[in-house]
Amino acid sequence: LGIRHGASALAGGAIGLVANVLMTLLALRPVRSPGGALGRLFLGQFAKVGLTVALFVIAARSGRVAWPPLLLGYAVTLLAFAWAPLVSGQGRKST
Repeated sequence: LGIRHGASALAGGAIGLVANVLMTLLALRPVRSPGGALGRLFLGQFAKVGLTVALFVIAARSGRVAWPPLLLGYAVTLLAFAWAPLVSGQGRKST
């Protein structure tokens, strides 16, 4: 374990973060109809997957990544994005 492994984990986390931020920015733009909102959601998801694949290809072609830490960093980012909404409501009293 060294700098290469740490940098790979950080890169995996960055891939997940950047792709999710892009999806969020695209999906949450104002729209005028429910159909428009659904279209924005699909566009955001499509862009997220495309960017994720592109960034993993860039990482693979660099030849400098350690794959287990890269994938673990990416997975942890996905888990954080899934987990955060579940715990963000804790401690609130429903009225």
